[in-house]
Amino acid sequence: MKALKKKYETACNEYLQVFCDKQEMDNGGWVADKIGTVAYCSDFFFNMEDIRIDIDTKQPVGAIIDWYYTNLDNPQKVINYYSYSKGLRIKKGVIK
Repeated sequence: MKALKKKYETACNEYLQVFCDKQEMDNGGWVADKIGTVAYCSDFFFNMEDIRIDIDTKQPVGAIIDWYYTNLDNPQKVINYYSYSKGLRIKKGVIK
């Protein structure tokens, strides 16, 4: 089981580094050193699933930042990153 855990942690760290390089962000590492949970990248916090989606679906550079701020600007109408990456947006307070 230790080998499996090591592979997972290595993969998570590689995803994080590729993501930070792509977005031109500083890699601040995993919050509380819990690999594969939430990462600190420059002034942002991203969870592993959103990092994976960004890389695996080849999202444009900066798309995740647009999503991040969209959710901050509309806390009552939060969209997950997967749905945002598929085109879901908030228009005049309504999710479309």
